[in-house]
Amino acid sequence: AINSYKRFLITWHVDPDPDSVGSGLALQMALEEIGKHVVSISPDPLADWYNFLPGVERCQTYHADLSLDFDAAIVLDCEPERCGGLFEYLKSGLPVINIDHHGTNSGVGEAFYVNPEAAATGEIIFELITTYWKVQLTEAISTNLFASLSGDTGTFRYSNTTGKTLQIAGELVEHGADPANIATHLYENRSFEAVSLMRLALDTLEISPDGEMSWITVTREMLGDDPWIGQHSEDIIRFPRMIESVKLAILFREIEPEKTKASFRSRDDIDASYIASLFGGGGHARAAGCTMDCPLEIAKTEVLSTATEVLNAQRRSK
Repeated sequence: AINSYKRFLITWHVDPDPDSVGSGLALQMALEEIGKHVVSISPDPLADWYNFLPGVERCQTYHADLSLDFDAAIVLDCEPERCGGLFEYLKSGLPVINIDHHGTNSGVGEAFYVNPEAAATGEIIFELITTYWKVQLTEAISTNLFASLSGDTGTFRYSNTTGKTLQIAGELVEHGADPANIATHLYENRSFEAVSLMRLALDTLEISPDGEMSWITVTREMLGDDPWIGQHSEDIIRFPRMIESVKLAILFREIEPEKTKASFRSRDDIDASYIASLFGGGGHARAAGCTMDCPLEIAKTEVLSTATEVLNAQRRSK
């Protein structure tokens, strides 16, 4: 399908993460190497912590007046309906190629490839670039793909990290990716405001009476004048997940007065994607999320009630 078209739009989900952005930038470079015309457009602005990624300065941010004229679109790391303002264009009849690693993606578009066994969408893009197109890995491509893998594996700490993931990471390092530099930019290069957000959010940490569920809350007020600093807030979910007894950690983030994002991280045999799917979301068994069109407090009440029922049902089944 990709070989059939010349001019491509590459895009990804709203509230982008290192996997979606790193995969997209690497794919753009590879497509240009084989003679395609490519434009990357992010549905949401990219926070400044992405500035170190090679090629990010060429990535545009969607706005209503943006001229869109492409032969086909490649949607990465999500279904097209998660592409924000670009969704209307994507469903206008434009051929869509969908590449993802989330098992809750049922596959949409003219062509699609969904591999839940891949640790990150970047792992799929790596194979596409090296195995099928035989494009030489450059330092720029390798840096973007390493950031992708690092982001979705929690610097190779999560259970989705496989031997194959580590082999790919090793090859990317051989071709110029600098693990220490990438980790510094992704995790240790925060503004004072971002660290202050973490402090404020930690003050909201709560835990269920049985200790199996813990949650943390980020409000719009905490974000101050820069709403995109909220992209840093995904780091915060690791704190409730650190608690020894916790099986399910939740981060509630207020996107707008009537829109709330809930992120889930689980341990043991708790399926986070199942809980997210009950609210129209999806993801992986150990990492998932959903966006709810309701105020923060209503979202918290509904999610916590449902999650408690799921945990209780699992306990009874044992």
